Amino acid sequence: MRRILLAYGTTDGHTARIAATVANKLKAMGAQVDVRTGQDALTNWLLPEDYEGVVVASSIHAGGFQRSVKTWVTHHHQALNARPTLFLPVCLAVLQKDPKVEAELRGIVDGFLKHAGWSPTVTRPVAGALLYTRYGWFKRMIMKRIARKAGGDTDTTKDWVYTDWKDLDRTVGAFYQAVAPPAESRTLAGAGSR
Repeated sequence: MRRILLAYGTTDGHTARIAATVANKLKAMGAQVDVRTGQDALTNWLLPEDYEGVVVASSIHAGGFQRSVKTWVTHHHQALNARPTLFLPVCLAVLQKDPKVEAELRGIVDGFLKHAGWSPTVTRPVAGALLYTRYGWFKRMIMKRIARKAGGDTDTTKDWVYTDWKDLDRTVGAFYQAVAPPAESRTLAGAGSR
């Protein structure tokens, strides 16, 4: 059984849902998964060296990732680079097909990775959610304005989830193949009854 650490950072809670979904997929594939917030990983000094693979999921807000995730990744970048890793930046900008927005998102992700010294095995941006019902009035109005400008949903009486769960499932499956050893053949070449 392969041990995988999943460290995540969330602001409004949707990245926690993504982390739980990823953990459940990995467990279904046979992994033992420890799920921790970035703060918990930092506080308890969880070490990537204790795992065969690591998944990091973090939402982007105000042009950056959660401080605890940035600190933990930066501190452990060498160990992260020595094993299969999956990075899931979560952001609504993934939905926009505007080259300027795509370049900005790439710049945020690349800037973080360069500063941290981390080169994930796989980086897969994931669309997040508009959780209008969880926002305070001010944030709800700001997010509605941003959504309107981007052509998104502006009905603030409900939440809007944009995560492509099937794509995430495929990404996690491919990542696990990098972590798990190839299945050993039940018969050895040349072996058998004679």
